[in-house]
Amino acid sequence: MKKEWLSYQNGYRRILSRLTSSTSESSDRGSVLYARKGGGKAWMQPLLHGENKFVWPNSAREIRVSSIDNPALATFCEPVEKANSSHSFTAGLAHSVGLRNQPLRVYSMVKYAAIARGDAEIYMKFARAGYKEKIWDHAAGVLIIEEAGGVVTDAGGQPLDFSKGEYLEGLDRGIIACAGAKLHETIIGAVDASWNSSSL
Repeated sequence: MKKEWLSYQNGYRRILSRLTSSTSESSDRGSVLYARKGGGKAWMQPLLHGENKFVWPNSAREIRVSSIDNPALATFCEPVEKANSSHSFTAGLAHSVGLRNQPLRVYSMVKYAAIARGDAEIYMKFARAGYKEKIWDHAAGVLIIEEAGGVVTDAGGQPLDFSKGEYLEGLDRGIIACAGAKLHETIIGAVDASWNSSSL
């Protein structure tokens, strides 16, 4: 088994255990996170309820981003796939801002869910040259983080624009999602210095 798969499985289990209640009868079946744009709240509830039914009684609970704003205490997420993202650049940036924890490498929307739930504080993705980010990989996660109190922009500090087709056109270098504005400013401020010394 590949080393990165072992890392993924351990990271996935770590996040999954936080995304579901251990007392939930559907704890191994997943959760649904949702929000309404402009609502100022995000919610989470089990995917299935008793006897594997999709009947959703009012069991949702509000989720909020973490209050951690010290990089030394923050947990950060990055993609598992190395083909379309630069782990080496992210590692250098993480070191430059004082992130001490190992990255949590997980697939798909789990990164956004972890931040919205308060289980991680930072998501960084810097695509390799030529790779185009697809809007469906980010739109729902961005909305949920923002409504849960977080901040998501491109690496230049500009909001992501989902209105120009299937790709995130005009994306400045990468995507930064953080639990709060202070942490976000710290990461954005370090991007330029790290970028200028990188080979991306």
